[in-house]
Amino acid sequence: MSVTVSESPFDVTGVVVRARPERAAAVADRLAAMPGVEVHAVGDEGNLVVTIEEQGGEKIAVDTLSAMASLPGVIATSLVYHHAETDSTVQESTHEAD
Repeated sequence: MSVTVSESPFDVTGVVVRARPERAAAVADRLAAMPGVEVHAVGDEGNLVVTIEEQGGEKIAVDTLSAMASLPGVIATSLVYHHAETDSTVQESTHEAD
């Protein structure tokens, strides 16, 4: 068996965005259009669960958080999680015994 490991930086930031309930769908659409942003859930009360993913050493989280907070309909943003690691991709080749 041989193993090849490829490493590249990976950061994920979890954010709760509080929006006016009547504007939550529009806020979700605007958030989803931002680079690296994924909207995972939109609650009836205007709470949105969002992640910001940075790959390859880009540093967009701080600027993205600021941009999120300034969107029309957003009441508040809260950073609730941050994780950074080296993303390892493992490729294995196995040889069966005869």
